[in-house]
Amino acid sequence: MRPTLLRIATWNMGGGILGESHQRDGIPSLDYYASVLADHRPDVLCLQEAHDYDGRRESQSEYLARRLEYAHSLSFPLSVSHMAKDASLALGILSRFPIAKTVYKRFPRPQLVGTGPRGERWTLHDKGYMVGSIALGDRMLGFVNGHCFPLRRFGASATEPAFAPVWAMLTADLLAVGGTGTAFAALDANHGRIGEVLGDVLGPGHYRSAFEATPTTPGGGQKDHILYGRALRLLSTTVAATESDHSYCQVSVLV
Repeated sequence: MRPTLLRIATWNMGGGILGESHQRDGIPSLDYYASVLADHRPDVLCLQEAHDYDGRRESQSEYLARRLEYAHSLSFPLSVSHMAKDASLALGILSRFPIAKTVYKRFPRPQLVGTGPRGERWTLHDKGYMVGSIALGDRMLGFVNGHCFPLRRFGASATEPAFAPVWAMLTADLLAVGGTGTAFAALDANHGRIGEVLGDVLGPGHYRSAFEATPTTPGGGQKDHILYGRALRLLSTTVAATESDHSYCQVSVLV
């Protein structure tokens, strides 16, 4: 069976608004996002915080897919957006290959309250992940595209026992979809040391982390991760700073 070369990417696009993700009523700059994607040409792109307009008009995932001529795309709304009053935050996926058997899983939401940068009251939005597969001819590539809670903004840590059910749920699906080793996960985990929360899926026989301890935000922290299964051979990694508040992250793999 001849290996397939794939470029797989993940990007939290913050509603298409450049700068800090918590700004309100900013104007999306989708042409900028399209230009970055055109430069890197991913075969499969996972998006977090893409705006979806609940059928009233084209979602941001649909727009980018049309603009960049991706044959396949999906958008899964998660919650109301904190950036635009008429939008929902969504997980999106764009693919050159057919997307199959995709479902959305919602995390149990902790009841936490915080304070925003302008003194406003913050509550946690719903978060979760897409789990599905992509058809590569006679092979299936499993995937998980997820967005986890920004617990640090609420004075909490992802490693606290109270949040163990969130990571246990994600672990179970990562192990299920990655059973053959032909799978990947694209995550805005909102946590840098991914082994602290997903240690049971890392290591021989499971997944590897493509860019552990690599900053993916302007402040120097890591939130974003790509995990790849044992049947994938990692060729190269790219973490490119952008005008967004997340880097564009991509791997090239042989499947």
